[in-house]
Amino acid sequence: MHLRLVHKLSLLMLSFALLAVVALGGFTAWNLRQGFGEYLAAKDVQHLEQLTAGVEKLIQNEGLDVLQNRGLSIHDLLNRFSGMPFDLPDPFPWKDRGWLNPPPNGSHGPPPGGPDALPNRLSIVGLDGQTLLGRPQIDISAQVLRPVHSHGQVVAWGRMVPARVILGDQSRFLFAQYVGIVLISGVLVVLALFGAIWHSRRWVRPLIAVQSATQQLATGKFSARIPVGLGVQSVGDEIGEVVHNINQMAASLERLDSSRRRWLADISHELRTPLTVLQGDIEALCDGVRPMQHQAMVVLREEVLSLGKIVNDLHLLALSDLHTLSCHFADFDLVECVAQCVERFQRRAQDAGLVMVFNEGHDISQRVCWDADRIQQLMANILQNSLRYTDAPGQIRIRLKVSNERVHLMISDSSPSVPLQDLAHIFEPLYRCDLSRSRVQGGSGLGLSICQAIVSAHGGTIQAMPSDLGGLSIEIVLPVRPESAV
Repeated sequence: MHLRLVHKLSLLMLSFALLAVVALGGFTAWNLRQGFGEYLAAKDVQHLEQLTAGVEKLIQNEGLDVLQNRGLSIHDLLNRFSGMPFDLPDPFPWKDRGWLNPPPNGSHGPPPGGPDALPNRLSIVGLDGQTLLGRPQIDISAQVLRPVHSHGQVVAWGRMVPARVILGDQSRFLFAQYVGIVLISGVLVVLALFGAIWHSRRWVRPLIAVQSATQQLATGKFSARIPVGLGVQSVGDEIGEVVHNINQMAASLERLDSSRRRWLADISHELRTPLTVLQGDIEALCDGVRPMQHQAMVVLREEVLSLGKIVNDLHLLALSDLHTLSCHFADFDLVECVAQCVERFQRRAQDAGLVMVFNEGHDISQRVCWDADRIQQLMANILQNSLRYTDAPGQIRIRLKVSNERVHLMISDSSPSVPLQDLAHIFEPLYRCDLSRSRVQGGSGLGLSICQAIVSAHGGTIQAMPSDLGGLSIEIVLPVRPESAV
């Protein structure tokens, strides 16, 4: 038989509650019996002290020989000291022996209650241990003694043997208390049962939702979410944290799946364009529409190079995702490296009607331990992006600053800018904005993604923000000596 988690939790909580109730009820009953027994023992001692005090007065009035009076009984003395007239005959003489009913035919059968009735446990004994009044006690290993004085001397002892069992009204009272404890314990167990079921269902409900959601995620349904209102009102506890994290994971998986689908569509589109051109040019050459000339070969070569660049960029991004992007770290002068890259793009900037400025005071030297080829590739991708999308007349500004063993490289351009809602996505592969910077200007849409991969390989960060020139600013922060270079 397979038990559900709610049943297991209910049984577990009920077991602990039942154990606690039984232990508490047992301890309460034991403590009640002990306390009540001590109370009865104290009352018996009071009776013994009253008896010895009464015997002392009796000896003082009538002499010591009164203890030899065979007609005197413990019952008579107890009645006398409790206020009954001494000359009034005992209406129930058999009760002196602890009997509840008169003996049949005047016999002296054993008193009901046995030796634990109070009159049977009280006696007056002489100094020699002989019983003067009361029943002789067989077992006196546990006894309470009180002296009987006459003229300042001990003439006898009042003796009481503690009761071994509780009889009569006291027993009924104790039994009633036991019944009350059992009833209260039963009520507590029932309440614990309902509480265990309620709490178990409250805790298991979100877990069942988690099970359902994760099962859907496992089958590829990344739109699955755990709904709110399942007993977890906040994410402050562990179950709430699990629910929140699974919803976050599902959202991430959904984004990744959407990105994967978009990747496939975009890659197929990017590859289809040069392949279509290649196919058309080759068919034209094969059909004789175009003559086999040097210019036709140059066009085919350019298309093949464009297609090869896209494939190489995709391969580089795949290596980056696999954390296997190779970098060869070595010491070099960063300022000189950036200056060379800027100089290489100066002519293209001038032809595009743009001014490219490397920040003043760049004639200083800054040694870094990076991969110089990857940094050149990084700079080239960003500068090509700025040249491609910046309107003329415009400006491209490169700033370099070193602070706390970290290099800050800022590349900014003039308008047009990128909408704020697109800034968080421009580093995604094949992402293009839909506004002014999305004009058909060439490129594969992989340049900034490659930049991010290179920066990550160097242990740095890259982010996009609006430029004070009216366009886009790319800020790159890299450690002077990355940990991966050690």
